[in-house]
Amino acid sequence: MPNTLNEVSKTTIRLILDEPFYGHFFTGIIKEVTERIPTLAVGLAQTQMTKLYVNAKFWKEVLVTPEYRYGVIKHEILHIVLKHILIVKKFDQKDIFNIAADIVVNQYIEPHQLIDGVVLISQFEELQLETNQDVGYYYDKLVGAWNGYMSSLGTENEQEKTPAIENLEKYINGHNENLAQHDLWQVEIGRMTQAERDILEEALNRVIENTIQRVGTRGIGKLPAGLQAYLDDLMISMKPRLNWRRALRIFTSNASRTFIKNTIRRPSKRYGTSPGIKVKNKQKLLVALDTSGSISMPDLEEFFSELYHIWRQGAEIEIVECDVSIHKAYPYTGTPPVEVHGRGGTSFDAPIEYGNQKSRPDALIYFTDGCAPKPMVLPRFPVLWIISSNGIRQEDKTWEELPGKKLKIA
Repeated sequence: MPNTLNEVSKTTIRLILDEPFYGHFFTGIIKEVTERIPTLAVGLAQTQMTKLYVNAKFWKEVLVTPEYRYGVIKHEILHIVLKHILIVKKFDQKDIFNIAADIVVNQYIEPHQLIDGVVLISQFEELQLETNQDVGYYYDKLVGAWNGYMSSLGTENEQEKTPAIENLEKYINGHNENLAQHDLWQVEIGRMTQAERDILEEALNRVIENTIQRVGTRGIGKLPAGLQAYLDDLMISMKPRLNWRRALRIFTSNASRTFIKNTIRRPSKRYGTSPGIKVKNKQKLLVALDTSGSISMPDLEEFFSELYHIWRQGAEIEIVECDVSIHKAYPYTGTPPVEVHGRGGTSFDAPIEYGNQKSRPDALIYFTDGCAPKPMVLPRFPVLWIISSNGIRQEDKTWEELPGKKLKIA
């Protein structure tokens, strides 16, 4: 077992050297040698982590060359990066989804790195499939061809069984170990609630973002154009809708604490010491998260997406989940909770009172739809109201009644 993990580590090092994006992404995945699966497959370590399961016998007897090992690991990485593990639930015909997903990822792998029995786009030549498309495109094309053939059986317009149909039939009705490995993550993801899937997707997004930042433009430039375009679109979708750097600078310019950080870049000229010291500002923010019944799941997703970008600015954040009262308080560390508490009516007073009496933050940021009476408690700190995209509008009377600065998510 240790030898297998050592061999996996060697492949990881080669990925880092040859294709840095895949290698650095793979370092964040837990690896486990097990007989639970007959080949090599992706599963879940917990709701926010993916795991690679490796069968030692498969690794030794089937992946007999370094090229095969490189290719099969890259295959699994692509399934995760392209989020096939998350979107499978959206597709009705899972067998055809498996085929479509492998058509996608195997186009990004060199032919000499693919083991026998894998699904290739060339096996469906007469369907005239375009290259470098997403899984939805291939799924629709394959489903159309398969359903058309099946509905023609026994009729006067019965279609000829073409090589593409023969391959589809082989993969759908037969057993292919390369496709069967998808069953593990399909079952595990299928058991998750929508909230848990959202959290897993958010965690994957952050791992991808961190990997891109680590390898830089040079590392990304080595990827195929189609994958680069996918990552570019993903990064655009993850950008904050509000300019938090500017908003926090203006909002809390006079409300922050200072701390001293050692630095080897700036030796102290006054005392002649090295490392020197650097004085930095850090906001202590109380974030009120409206969890009343009027807040939808998309609203909460908006809130946590923006909250992550606040956290990235270096703020110390305490969250209070509240409707008419506070249900839970906890420090935010960059990851959304599995579930939130509340779903009743709405009152803005409880978080303000909590800040006045207990938290004593530099400022309060209140995520809400704004649908509640104006607060009666006066805050002893600045308040910034972040209104959901479906919340109250600037022309509404309620907007003017909220004390402090207001921003609406576009």
